[in-house]
Amino acid sequence: MKSSEIRNAFIEYFKRNGHTHVASSSLIPENDPTLLFANAGMNQFKNTFLGLEKRDYTRAVTSQKCVRAGGKHNDLENVGFTARHHTFFEMLGNFSFGDYFKKDAIHFAWEFLTKELKIPKEKLYVTVHISDDEAADIWHNQEGIPRDRIFRFDKDNFWKMGDTGPCGPCTEIFYDHGPKAGTISDPFKGIEAGEDRFVEIWNLVFMQYFENPPGTLTPLPKPSVDTGGGLERMTAAMQGHFNNYDTDLFQPMINLACKIGGIKYITDKEVLAKDPAAAETTSALRVLADHCRSTSFLIADGALPSNEGRGYVLRRIMRRAIRYGRKLSANQSFLPGMAEALIETMGAFYPELIERRDHILNTIRDEEDRFLATLDKGTEILMTELAKTKAKNIKELSGEVVFKMYDTYGFPADLTRVIANENGIEVNEAAFEKEMEANRAKSKASWKGKSMGADEQHLIKFAKDYATGGKTVKFLGYDGTIGDGKVMALSNGQAEVSELKTGDTGLMILDNTTFYGEGGGQAGDVGYIMQDTNRARVLNTTKIDDIFLHHVEVEHGGFKVGNAVVTGVDSVERRNTASNHSATHLLHTALRKVLGVHVTQAGSLVDSQKTRFDFTHNKPLSSEEIKKIEDLVNEQIARSLEVKTETMPHKLAIEKGAMALFGEKYANDVRVLTMGDFSCELCGGTHVKNTSSIRLFKITSESGVSSGVRRVEAITGDLAVKFAMNSIEHLDDALAAAGLQKSAHYLKNLEANLESVAADSEAYKKSTLAGKIEQLKDQAKNLEKEIKKLQGGQINVDELAGKALAFKSKSGAAGKLILADVAVDDREVLAKVTDDLKNKIQSGIVVVVGVGDGSNPIIVSVSKDMAGDHKAGDVLKEVAALMGGKGGGRPDFAQGAAPDRSKINDAFAKVKSLLGV
Repeated sequence: MKSSEIRNAFIEYFKRNGHTHVASSSLIPENDPTLLFANAGMNQFKNTFLGLEKRDYTRAVTSQKCVRAGGKHNDLENVGFTARHHTFFEMLGNFSFGDYFKKDAIHFAWEFLTKELKIPKEKLYVTVHISDDEAADIWHNQEGIPRDRIFRFDKDNFWKMGDTGPCGPCTEIFYDHGPKAGTISDPFKGIEAGEDRFVEIWNLVFMQYFENPPGTLTPLPKPSVDTGGGLERMTAAMQGHFNNYDTDLFQPMINLACKIGGIKYITDKEVLAKDPAAAETTSALRVLADHCRSTSFLIADGALPSNEGRGYVLRRIMRRAIRYGRKLSANQSFLPGMAEALIETMGAFYPELIERRDHILNTIRDEEDRFLATLDKGTEILMTELAKTKAKNIKELSGEVVFKMYDTYGFPADLTRVIANENGIEVNEAAFEKEMEANRAKSKASWKGKSMGADEQHLIKFAKDYATGGKTVKFLGYDGTIGDGKVMALSNGQAEVSELKTGDTGLMILDNTTFYGEGGGQAGDVGYIMQDTNRARVLNTTKIDDIFLHHVEVEHGGFKVGNAVVTGVDSVERRNTASNHSATHLLHTALRKVLGVHVTQAGSLVDSQKTRFDFTHNKPLSSEEIKKIEDLVNEQIARSLEVKTETMPHKLAIEKGAMALFGEKYANDVRVLTMGDFSCELCGGTHVKNTSSIRLFKITSESGVSSGVRRVEAITGDLAVKFAMNSIEHLDDALAAAGLQKSAHYLKNLEANLESVAADSEAYKKSTLAGKIEQLKDQAKNLEKEIKKLQGGQINVDELAGKALAFKSKSGAAGKLILADVAVDDREVLAKVTDDLKNKIQSGIVVVVGVGDGSNPIIVSVSKDMAGDHKAGDVLKEVAALMGGKGGGRPDFAQGAAPDRSKINDAFAKVKSLLGV
């Protein structure tokens, strides 16, 4: 049975049993600061289990993408060397939110495994918590499991969300892979030891208590169920493999790697035990296959390699894979091709892989190029450190060095350990672990992971309590900025209150609002909420599951629950924000048209001042590309396209061609925004009614955010017009200063005769400011040449040559010495004078000292026939040293500088002395 068939069978079985199929959440947790990555099927239902969120279904089934490679759940160093450790895996799960409990959960699990998958019952064992007689009885009485196949454990069979919160016993189902997989035949002992023969393939958590410190368990009024079964483990059982890597979830990538590198993949445990080289190759292939999966899915969900937080973990995964690929072949690239194989095999169920294929592959290639450029250098550095250690007669490599190789050069600790051991050096493991622990704290801090604060918990509860019973907040802001509402709930930020008075800050929930709540990259609205003479300033507006929270400061009077109020959004701020948001959609399409369809949004921020748009692209934009993008957007503004919105099912919107914006959470019915035939996207934000309202679009900056991601910032509307007018004013000032006509003159010329301008573009350029600047620069260069020529002309070369002194070289050849003191500071002029003097004397040495501001230039030139006996650099050092300076150069030419000009006569005397003059 294929893995895709197992996944589909699981989902369809639970759908037949009343479960709503919920798509996997992103690996990047949404609004959950406590998680680095999604690492369990229940993550996206966390607030539901906590009672902070109510969904329109009470049963759910998912196949959840999970990554465990950082923080508490970190399997990275084991991956590739064990049968079941992975950085990326899929968790099949069915959930009950106060609906069914133990009886149905146990029945569903057993029926699916034994009837849908037809796993023989004699291959399965069950564990329960030591205190859970109820679950044990259900397994025995309801499903007919013999009691001697039901084992009781303590800690391994009790689940907690944290120090406080929902918790409860769990029951697990284990699959027996047979004696080929392990040496322990006793199932209880094998499960207790965690041996490979007996493998957990399903875990059912019964949330029936709420724990309050210190360890007080209170029964929950509506117990829930959270289950999870690893697809990788289930597939291994169904395909007759005790090693997950031998299943069709990994084999497409492994087979491709073998083809690329001409490698044989060996799975026989006995062969691997006897052949270390084969075992090393097999482990490397498994590392690549696993890391290819986590890399591709993380990039598809918006993560990018970097030096902090999630990006740091991704970079570690990628570099570990690349390094193992390098061990398989010194000149082959494995990871990009394996990623393509993954996309081909898993893209049908996870379309984000196909949608972001180019981005995934480009990011992998970029990171591979970066790392390979440093890998050899890192090895060289490690060998240097080992040589230093040996030289000191030390047999242990410090933990600091091991960590440096790991952190700076991407060397896994095991690689450093292997190389060190090959050189007869051990590794200080304790010191390395200390460095790693400090780094984990740094990594955790960098992604701002934290437990949910009391205020944050209050805000969620405040919004959820209001939503209880189906109460909603109606958004009226699409049709205007002023509306009527009623105060439904108030909070001071820490607790719900009945009134807010003058000077108080807090939050308001209204039944209707014209204020847009922050979301989809758009900032929340600001403005005022009023009731007669009572007035509260709205500082920001946010949302928690469509419940709008108005963050207010009461400026006058007071507000009570039940008050009728008038909402007034700041219309100027709204207009400018709408202009920027609509322009963002036009920008997105323009980027794809100019740069290619690989461009997808990687983040955005829209407020009243600007639009900031992050997108996938692996190189900076050229000036020409930026101009094309600006022209395209401004063309759509000039076309006065009507901006239309319509609500439709999400599936229909995607089929229509609507693009989904990054970070936006979409409901079943979505809002589709179209601008003529140019742009069609899903968006819940506020927009202009017609593109002409945007007025003008101007990109103000373009930069890199991280590997494979660029950022454009742009302005529109009032600010863009002010920017343009101010730029023209500065241009006119510059034109006037350059003695040219104002900018309007050139506009008239362009309008009057575009063809002649194109035909004689050089003539046109000369009449522009840029042309004038180039002309002035040329003039300045010519004047500089003239000045130097004049300076050189002031020096009487013949007169100086006439004062040449005769000397004999060390080899006895006759030569002449010229010592010249000239009042020139330009080295080019001095160099020419020196050459002219050398040409005059033909054979000999010329020493020229000029005049400078604080440092006097010195040039020494020696004819080639004398350079063997008297090197120019040696002569220069003698002169410069006496004058408090230094310099150097070739045997026939040297130059330097010295501050003390009062010693020039002493310097010249020294040269004479050296030559015997």
